[in-house]
Amino acid sequence: MNPNCARCGKIVYPTEKVNCLDKFWHKACFHCETCKMTLNMKNYKGYEKKPYCNAHYPKQSFTMVADTPENLRLKQQSELQSQVTTKPPRPGVRRQEHVCLQVSDMQVCECECERWGRGCL
Repeated sequence: MNPNCARCGKIVYPTEKVNCLDKFWHKACFHCETCKMTLNMKNYKGYEKKPYCNAHYPKQSFTMVADTPENLRLKQQSELQSQVTTKPPRPGVRRQEHVCLQVSDMQVCECECERWGRGCL
């Protein structure tokens, strides 16, 4: 049984058949979606199962960085680092130059942590 044309819906006979983009087309029906230029197997470009000429092939423009979990984490970390402030150390307290989870507002830690990772980053 002969298939139907993807463009016009009429029967496509073997002598006029173009098999492309997982569909069957008449040679005359296989044309650019935009300008209607007749295409062949050498000069077409497929996009979303539709044929286009080189001039009208849809351009994919990526204007945003995807919000992947890693990118969101890096963005949050960058914002937190830009908010780090320092305060003068209290007398007799050794000043640590790292961010502490025990201190609010991401201020410089003045705790007595011996090692990083025990309450501090």
